[in-house]
Amino acid sequence: MNTLDMLKVPFLPRDVEWRVCRSGISKTGAPWIMALAYIDNRAIMDRLDNTVGPQNWRNEYTQAPCGGILCGLSIKIGGEWITKWDGADNTDVEATKGGLSGSMKRAAVQWGVGRYLYGLTENFATVIQGKQEGSHSSKVKGEYVNWLAPTLPDWAQPSKQRINKEQMQSTLMALLEAITNQDSSLAIEVMGELTEKEQIYLWNMTSSKQKAEIHSLTYQEEAA
Repeated sequence: MNTLDMLKVPFLPRDVEWRVCRSGISKTGAPWIMALAYIDNRAIMDRLDNTVGPQNWRNEYTQAPCGGILCGLSIKIGGEWITKWDGADNTDVEATKGGLSGSMKRAAVQWGVGRYLYGLTENFATVIQGKQEGSHSSKVKGEYVNWLAPTLPDWAQPSKQRINKEQMQSTLMALLEAITNQDSSLAIEVMGELTEKEQIYLWNMTSSKQKAEIHSLTYQEEAA
């Protein structure tokens, strides 16, 4: 598993946002809500920082040919900047800000960030009485309704695999040795043996600078 694969890993449920896509009142008079999951820009930027390192990604914006905004999201791979573009229309509220945000989300999907959420269909939210921790409030037929987000299926959540912490300490030491010696072969070997859950755990043990150096090392040989 390399650092770009890490971009595609499902987010924690707490980082997933939900928006109402349809709502109404049933024949029995009960309100219902269907919601869609998405990842906001803050979570996307954190994912990029935590995988390739803050100095190894950047974005730029330009006007789309027929209106709206295009975002180019670039990641440095093997010393070269690779850019993927996508765009979005300006929104009805805070039009320009909405267009910038939407286009970056779409450009991030080009890199695999949050793409798995496209596999989710519309989901019924749980309508509740009163407010609870983590609940949302939306207007349905002129009345505000409180609701809880749908539960994500297992495949749309990070792996629940158990982590051998002692083994991860040894793996971290091997990666730090690779950084010190600029040994790209060792870095690629160590990273290739990690599972998705192990890499997430390991990434939480490293600094932003170390993440960036690991990312650069694992693509040096490919670039050569």
